[in-house]
Amino acid sequence: MRTGRPKATKLIPFYAVKEDLLPMLKALKSDSSVKYVRTGGQLPEPSLTVVDHAKDIPNLGKAASETGNFCDTFLVSKSEQQIVVRSARVLGQERFFIDQLHNPNTVTFTPAGIWNQDILLAGYVGTASGSEESQKLMKRFHSAIRKRFVKIKAYWVGHEALKLLQNGKRLTIAVQSPPEFDLTIS
Repeated sequence: MRTGRPKATKLIPFYAVKEDLLPMLKALKSDSSVKYVRTGGQLPEPSLTVVDHAKDIPNLGKAASETGNFCDTFLVSKSEQQIVVRSARVLGQERFFIDQLHNPNTVTFTPAGIWNQDILLAGYVGTASGSEESQKLMKRFHSAIRKRFVKIKAYWVGHEALKLLQNGKRLTIAVQSPPEFDLTIS
């Protein structure tokens, strides 16, 4: 018999295009208001790019890199949540970071998407935080995805993404990944 706290959800991998993502993100927002804050590695200035509505996320469902993990990523939080920009010296220069280190009540959302019309790169929702608020957001994402996507192996697949798979398009984590590691329907 299991006792103690339920296992925390840390990562939800998925394949989706814009037409799959928008209804899922709309359902996420229906429970309570959320915002999307673009992350971006080392930034020269401490500025935030905040998107209040999923439909306004630039290039949603289009991959910005050949690897899903390097595509645009957003911190997702409640709208009223203050996002903290942290600073650090990197090679003698002050740089700024927008991440979960000082924002534990967030989750990360990397939509990834279509690359060069023939490849759909995996995206994910994840968290490094065990905070109650972060876990609530993960549960909301999981519920919205589970109701609108189908599970194939370890991935949740949107209906439009499934059509791409059925039509012979590659669903993979990276362009460079060998085809034998692509998602397939058994």
